Amino acid sequence: AAYQTMARLATKAGVEGTTLLTIHTPLLYLTKEEIVRTGLELGVDMGLTSSCYDPLPDGTPCGGCDSCQIRLAAFAKVGSEDPAMHR
Repeated sequence: AAYQTMARLATKAGVEGTTLLTIHTPLLYLTKEEIVRTGLELGVDMGLTSSCYDPLPDGTPCGGCDSCQIRLAAFAKVGSEDPAMHR
């Protein structure tokens, strides 16, 4: 919903030429391991986040897609388990 709202505002602003928008992407150049470590250091409830391409009907990550595998490896590298896999 937040992305759709931003896309609508950006489209309107671009057409009207009235507003300069800046989209900040602080995680863009971080590795998945760095993202996980930063999230944990900041106290983010990582169980509420997901990277899964094919979640189960209840929203639980599938655990098998490339994104889930990369995320699981990142959690392992920082010495933690992915709480999203245990919802």
